[in-house]
Amino acid sequence: MSAISLKDISKSYGPVEVISSIDLDIEKGEFVVFVGPSGCGKSTLLRMIAGLEGINSGTLSIDGTVANDIAPARRGIAMVFQSYALYPHMSVYENLAFSLRIAHVDKAEIDQRVRKAAAMLQLDPYLKRRPRELSGGQRQRVAIGRAIVREAKVFLFDEPLSNLDAALRVATRIEIAKLKERLPGTTMIYVTHDQVEAMTLADRIVVLNAGRIEQVGRPVELYEAPANLFVAGFIGSPAMNLLPCSLRHDGDRSFVTLAGAGAGAIAFGSGGRTDKEAGTLGVRPESLRLSTPEQALLTGTVDLVEHLGEVTILYLDVGSEQPVLAKFDKTKAFNRGDIVSLTADAAELHAFDAAGAALQRLA
Repeated sequence: MSAISLKDISKSYGPVEVISSIDLDIEKGEFVVFVGPSGCGKSTLLRMIAGLEGINSGTLSIDGTVANDIAPARRGIAMVFQSYALYPHMSVYENLAFSLRIAHVDKAEIDQRVRKAAAMLQLDPYLKRRPRELSGGQRQRVAIGRAIVREAKVFLFDEPLSNLDAALRVATRIEIAKLKERLPGTTMIYVTHDQVEAMTLADRIVVLNAGRIEQVGRPVELYEAPANLFVAGFIGSPAMNLLPCSLRHDGDRSFVTLAGAGAGAIAFGSGGRTDKEAGTLGVRPESLRLSTPEQALLTGTVDLVEHLGEVTILYLDVGSEQPVLAKFDKTKAFNRGDIVSLTADAAELHAFDAAGAALQRLA
């Protein structure tokens, strides 16, 4: 039985539909991350699970019980928001204990839960401090601790690290990863726009776009086998290069040709179609390598060189609307204006039909 099950879930504000016919099962103990561009509906969907937003249609089940009309406080869910929302006049200990005191939990039980949560999040030295005496990362750990002490079945995180600077985001992300290991039976759903958070924390990622699910899968699955153009362009940093190409379908093969390429046609599975169409060829910056002009998949002029310490990113003008990015280690030296020929293994290429659906990659 799934810990959380969403069946044909929809949400509208007047005539504007923000969540459209979502079907998703989340297993007990899973860490699932919702990602997508701003306005895609990921936070709204999280708030619907929490009970903070109503459901217009569809069924939400928690541990097999329909929860559409169950009050938020009775759903067994704890939520961590991007704002810390700590009581400024209370100590860390009092902030952690507050919800338990309201629920009339025994004083000894409160103390045991608070100290256990504080130990998990390395907050023991700060229990007597007020929020104003803490760093941003420490405050967010207190906010997470308030969820832990409730011993909820499900944790919901709504962009909890977005208010932290880069160094604190890394440190707090590590704490959340450790928390995941310490609470293996607890289901966690996490909303973020940060791909590093999604790729490093998630058991599975749900990619949302305009209120719909584009793809669900393990991080490596989304990276290596995006289902469509949207996922291909969204997952990965730098993003996948997407170039117009021509597709010639012949039975169970599609032959992809990139204009001006010296590598010839590349075969993909096509499902038995026999038509021709325009398509898109995708290749990740890190998959490109130097080649001779005769064997090149593409050749371009270096417009910009970004030196990022261990890696160098090239921006190449290949005659398309967008530059092509190529990623090399720091030992490679390039200058603006260089003519560079690049290729990639066929197994590293992606092809998409005119509708944006991925074509099957042949072994």
